[in-house]
Amino acid sequence: ADEVPEIDPHSIAVLPFTNRSPVAEDEFFIDGIHDDLLTNLARVGDLKVISRTSVGRYRDTEKSIPEIARELGVGTIMEGAVQRAGNMVRINVQLIDAKTDEHLWAEIFDRELSTQNLFAIQSEIAEKIAESLQAQLTPEETRQLQSQPTENLAAYSAYLRGIRDFERREIGAMQNALAEFRRAVELDPEFAQAWAGIAYVASVMPAWGGLTEEEGLTIAEPAAQRAMEINPELGESQLAMAVIDEDLQARGEV
Repeated sequence: ADEVPEIDPHSIAVLPFTNRSPVAEDEFFIDGIHDDLLTNLARVGDLKVISRTSVGRYRDTEKSIPEIARELGVGTIMEGAVQRAGNMVRINVQLIDAKTDEHLWAEIFDRELSTQNLFAIQSEIAEKIAESLQAQLTPEETRQLQSQPTENLAAYSAYLRGIRDFERREIGAMQNALAEFRRAVELDPEFAQAWAGIAYVASVMPAWGGLTEEEGLTIAEPAAQRAMEINPELGESQLAMAVIDEDLQARGEV
């Protein structure tokens, strides 16, 4: 018989969140919360987190939790739903043991819609997951989970729209993404993720014909440097700077 691979007890897949808002446009907001949660979980070195690309194909799936878990090779699954109404947001999440299909933890968060509340909810969810899976959090990981990238809700919304547009991988959408990231840093000049977004989009746009290589580097390099100045420990800042360094090396300028 084929040997069944051992499942890492610290492994988790967070399925795309369900949009329970009456407005379809809220989809970008809900996907952004899901993406931020994955980013937070990925910062916990003791966890094995399945990528957003891999879990994305299970959006609106009719497959059972054990089925999905077997296909992804994880021990736990998280499901969630978000409802946004006026100045309130409800986030409903449940952590499920894939083997038994039983709930390990579930919570409903009803909060006023603000960046402080959104980031606090994401931090609490990530810490609860780590606790449920008996994953060890270092003091640095705890500090990162509790960090607040921006206090400006409009800047955060612009950033999420930028992420959504960039992922479409079309030149028009990339131009929109660049504009949204720029709007985010105008609203909050200390928003490191948005500066990193500018750098990353501008660095890849030349391959799509949206900018010349010179134009892309002129935009991307100072944006990546600004992201590093604000938060050099941030993964997005480091990635943006690494992409710029690679471009400079390719041009023989480093």
